[in-house]
Amino acid sequence: MEWNTVQALDNQDIDTSDLKRNPRVVGGHRSEVTNHPYMVNIRRKGNFECGGSLITPYCVLTAAHCLKQGDPSDFVVRGGVSYLNDMRNPRLVRRILLPSTYNRSSLDDDVALLQLQQPLLSPIAKPIRLALRSPRPGTILRVSGWGLTDERSKVLPNQLHTVQVRVMAHSQCRDLYYGYRNITASMYCASVPGYKDACAADSGGPAVNPSGQLAGIVSWGKANQCAREQSPGVYTDIVYMYDWIRDNMQIYC
Repeated sequence: MEWNTVQALDNQDIDTSDLKRNPRVVGGHRSEVTNHPYMVNIRRKGNFECGGSLITPYCVLTAAHCLKQGDPSDFVVRGGVSYLNDMRNPRLVRRILLPSTYNRSSLDDDVALLQLQQPLLSPIAKPIRLALRSPRPGTILRVSGWGLTDERSKVLPNQLHTVQVRVMAHSQCRDLYYGYRNITASMYCASVPGYKDACAADSGGPAVNPSGQLAGIVSWGKANQCAREQSPGVYTDIVYMYDWIRDNMQIYC
């Protein structure tokens, strides 16, 4: 599910009425990137686009729908920053990789790999390891991003936020979205209904399991409905896409 590009700066009003729900942090709290050293923000022609996760010094994992058929030269990745108005540590993008199975309508296999022209190295940023097992129902995941903190808000937060959400059973997720969009094998749902969720502008960001491994990518949800019982955030399952990620990491990262 795609959404319009917005520019996120402190105290700047941003019209988010056209944003379709691609989850954001609701019910969370402010955090520093030092607590999430793999966290990066992705900009298109200067405008904040999505979150992402550094998985090697040269490669960032994000959601495919964030890229909108963009050219690599359109994008800049910044790591090691907690605030969107912090312009340090820019890295140009050399290559964009999408799985051939990615579907723009269903958002099946919603994952992308960005190869950087220059590495993001410690102490600026540190890669996160990929999970080897899909999260089971009931697992608590930590989600981070610069997305809206309230679905009625028109201002993106300048500072990074983080929240803990709970994975739900695939069958329950599928029932909640019946008639709206299919929940495929590459997806799972997670939230704390009525309290905590991801939302608009968190897309592409990390969902991290209790072992500190990347278990999911923020993907989509119902438009303008965040932290509601009937519309939990939907995530791309890292383990389902593991072979594609690993194969491209070996070549480009």
